[in-house]
Amino acid sequence: MSSTLLFLDQFGYLGGAQRVLLETLGSLDRSEYQPIVALGTDGEFRQRLLDGGISVLDLPLGEYHSGKKTFLDKVRFSFRSLYCTFVLARWVVRHRAKLLFANGPRTFACVTLTGVLTRRPVIWHLHNVFAAGVEPALLVWFARWVHTILVCSEAAAEPLLRRVPSLRSKVKLVYNPAPCFMPPSKAELDQLRESLDIRPDDVCVGIFGRITPFKGQLQFLQAARLVAAETRRARFFVVGSPAGDMVDREYYRQLLTLVNDAGMNGAVTFVEHQPEVEKYLGLMDVVAVTSQGPEALPQIIMEAMWLSKAVVATASGGIVEMLDGTTGLLGKMDSPTELAAAMLKLIRERDTRLSLGSNAQERISRQYSRQEFAKAIRLTLKECMGEEGR
Repeated sequence: MSSTLLFLDQFGYLGGAQRVLLETLGSLDRSEYQPIVALGTDGEFRQRLLDGGISVLDLPLGEYHSGKKTFLDKVRFSFRSLYCTFVLARWVVRHRAKLLFANGPRTFACVTLTGVLTRRPVIWHLHNVFAAGVEPALLVWFARWVHTILVCSEAAAEPLLRRVPSLRSKVKLVYNPAPCFMPPSKAELDQLRESLDIRPDDVCVGIFGRITPFKGQLQFLQAARLVAAETRRARFFVVGSPAGDMVDREYYRQLLTLVNDAGMNGAVTFVEHQPEVEKYLGLMDVVAVTSQGPEALPQIIMEAMWLSKAVVATASGGIVEMLDGTTGLLGKMDSPTELAAAMLKLIRERDTRLSLGSNAQERISRQYSRQEFAKAIRLTLKECMGEEGR
C-alpha cells in the first residue's frame, strides 16, 4: 500500500521553486508514494499538477504583497498560519499522511506545527536566502522540530547555520537539477525573430522573471540605456509579468515610463509571462540576472546555462557557486554602469559569448544531474519515513 505524502507551496503560479517541486514529484515511485499538494493560490502550477494526475488542496494562507510587510500583514499571516495548522492537522489525521514537505518559507511555520501536533516528520525545501529580521529568526526557531532542511545551495544554508550552528546535522545540500526541456528548433527561432523584427546582426539581451523590484528590471533598463548610447546592435527584452499586488504593478508602470522617456521603445520589448520560456531563452545571446539581493540558486541561470547562453549576473548568494568567470560574468549588478560594461563586452565579443555559453552547458550537464537529484530526494524521504512518530 502506498504512503500518502503532503507537499505544500505558498503559490499556485509557476516559478523556479515550483519547477523544482515538479521535479521532486517526478522523482517519486507512484507505487510507493501517493503525493498530494496543497497550494496557497491559483495559477499555472496548479493546472500543471492537475494535468499530471496529482490531487490539489487549497491552503488558506491568504495572499500577501511582495516586499516589506506591514504590521497588519504580519498579524494576519500569524493568525492564518495557526488556522492552517488546524486545517492541515485534521486532514493529515483523516487521510493518514506519513510525511509533510514544505516547499516555501510561508508554509514552514504551519507545516512544522502540524508535524508537531500529528507526530509526522517534516521536510523544508529552502529555495531562497533568509534576510535579517524577526520573521527569519522565528523560522529558525521552528527548525528545531524539522527532520531535514533541504537547501539548493550553500548560500541558502549559511543564514540558518550562522544563527544556529547546531542545525548543520539537519541541513542537506541538494543542488537543483538541470532543466529537462528541449531546445527550440531553428525554424521556431527564425519565426520568432521575424515576428519581433530582429535583424541578423542584432544581439539580444534579456532579463526573465516576475516583474518586481527585487529582480532588478529597473537596473537592467538603466544599463540598457547606457548600452544603447554606445551601439545600435543591441535589442533588450524584459520577459515576465507583475504579480497581482499593487507594488509590482506600480513598479511595472515605472519601467514603461523609463523606456518611453528614454526614447527606447524600438530597442526594448516587454514580453508577458511565458508558460514555456525556452523559446525566448533560445532567442537570447545574453541573459542578465540583476537581483537586488542574494538569491539561493536562480532557476533562470540554470536554464540559460542549459541552452549555452552567456550570462551576466550579480556576484552574490548561490550564483557564485554556479558562475566563475569561465561560465558567466559576475559583477556588482546594482550598478547600471558596471552591468552596461559587461553587456557591451559580450555584445562586441562574439567569441567570448560562445565560450561562456559552451563552458556553462558543459558544467551544468556534468554537475547538476537530474538522476542524482532524484536519488537524493528518494533517499531523504526514506530516512524521514524511518523517523515517523518519534
